[in-house]
Amino acid sequence: MTAETLPLAAIKAIKHPVGGGDAPALSLIQKGYLTVDDGRQNFTLTPKAKDFLAYDPKPEFEEATTAGGDDAENDAH
Repeated sequence: MTAETLPLAAIKAIKHPVGGGDAPALSLIQKGYLTVDDGRQNFTLTPKAKDFLAYDPKPEFEEATTAGGDDAENDAH
């Protein structure tokens, strides 16, 4: 997601597993991830949402797989 503010029409167009419309966006307001203007027409990301979207976890097993592969090759020789 590159936009920090989306209009209601864009929010309604987003596919959501539990249904479309503005209900998913309204639930994110309650959780502190979005704010909405007085007319409920524009939704803006909060710092909490930006932090969440910036999170880039790295699986722990990638390092173990790489190291394990080298050991297995060395044991075979």
